[in-house]
Amino acid sequence: SFPLSLPPTEWEVESTSTPMAKIDQKQYFKKLVPYGKDFRVDCKASGSPTPEISWSLPDGTVINNAMLADDSGHRSRRYVLFDNGTLYLNKVGVTEGGDYTCYAQNTLGRDEMKIHIAVIMAAPQIKHSYKTYRKVKAGDMALLDCEAAGEPKPKIFWLLPSSDMISSSTDRHFLHANGSLSVHQVKLLDAGEYMCVARNPGGDDTKLYKLDVVAKPPVINGLYANKTIMKVTAVRHSKKQIDSPYYGSRIFLTGSNGTLTIYSPDGDRAGKYRCAARNKVGYIEKLIILEVGQKPSILIHPTRPVTGISGESLSLHCLSDGNPKPATAWTLPGGHVLDRPQINRRHILGNYVCKAYNSAGDSSVSVSVIIVFYSTWVFCRTLE
Repeated sequence: SFPLSLPPTEWEVESTSTPMAKIDQKQYFKKLVPYGKDFRVDCKASGSPTPEISWSLPDGTVINNAMLADDSGHRSRRYVLFDNGTLYLNKVGVTEGGDYTCYAQNTLGRDEMKIHIAVIMAAPQIKHSYKTYRKVKAGDMALLDCEAAGEPKPKIFWLLPSSDMISSSTDRHFLHANGSLSVHQVKLLDAGEYMCVARNPGGDDTKLYKLDVVAKPPVINGLYANKTIMKVTAVRHSKKQIDSPYYGSRIFLTGSNGTLTIYSPDGDRAGKYRCAARNKVGYIEKLIILEVGQKPSILIHPTRPVTGISGESLSLHCLSDGNPKPATAWTLPGGHVLDRPQINRRHILGNYVCKAYNSAGDSSVSVSVIIVFYSTWVFCRTLE
C-alpha cells in the first residue's frame, strides 16, 4: 500500500508566509535636504495580499500609487510615488520640511514608518558687505553693486535716502537682475545713504552705501545772487564785450566763456541784456544795462588869452558834455593837477589845461592866462 499524502494544514501555511502587511527595514530617521534639491525615500513592504503603499505629507495630504500630488493640475507636479513605494520630491522648498509617514496596508493589517525631513537653508550673504562710499557728478549715473548668495536665492530690495523702498525698476532707478541698483540723472536730492537688503527664509544681510553728489550751482563773475543789475558803457563804433547771451527777446551768440561781443555799438544797441547760466543743480541770471557812451566834448574854447589882475579873483570856465557825465581836472602851469574843488589865491602866468574825461574817452583845452600888475601911487600933501 502507498502512504497517503495529506494537504498541508492551515497552521503549516501560516508558518511559511507573511500575510499581514509589513515594511521591510523599517526605521525612524531624520533626513537633511538642501533647499531646492530633490530627494527620495524608499518604503518597501511585503505581505499577502500585496500591501498598498501610501504617504502622509507634512500638510496632512495623503497620496498613494494611484495618484500624484499635483493639486488637480492647478500647480506643477512635485510629488511622485512609484509602484515600489518610493516617494520622490522635486525641488524641496521650505514648506516641504516636516514629518512624512509611509503606510503599508492590506486586508490583514497595516504597518507604518515615520521620516522627518529638515530643509537646509543658507542665509543670504552679500559680497563685500562693508560700507561703501560713492562720489558722482550731478547728472551722471551711479551704480551701486549688491550681489548676494544664499539658499533659497535671496530677494533684494533697496532703501533710499528718502526712506522709499525700491523692489523693482522705476523711471530713474533700475534694479538689475543681480540686485545692483542704477540711479540715472543723479540730483543733489539723491545724496545720502542707500541700504541693500538681501532676504530669504534663512535670514537677512545688508550693505550700506554712502552716495555723495558733486555739484555746484552756476556763478556769474563771482556773483551768486540772481538779477544782479550792472551798468556798462560802450563807446560808439568800437568793440564791446559783456557777459550776456540775451538782448531783449533776441539771442546773440557768445564765446566759449559766455562773453557777448558787440561790434560797432550805437544807440540802437543800448538797453537791457540778460545773462543766464544753468547747470544740473541750479540757475542764475544777471541783468546788465548797456549804455552807449559818448566821448566828452568841451563846449567853451577861448579864442584869446584870459587876463587876470594881480590880487583879484580869476575864474576859468570849462563846460563839457558826454555820456557818462564827464569829470574835470585842471593842470596848472607848474604841472600841479587839480581834480577837486580848491581855492588858490596865487595867480600864475602861463597855460592852464582843462581835461574832461569819462569811460568813453577824454578831451582837453588850453587856456592862456596873462596877469596884469598895477603900480601903486602915493600922494603926499604938505600941511601948513
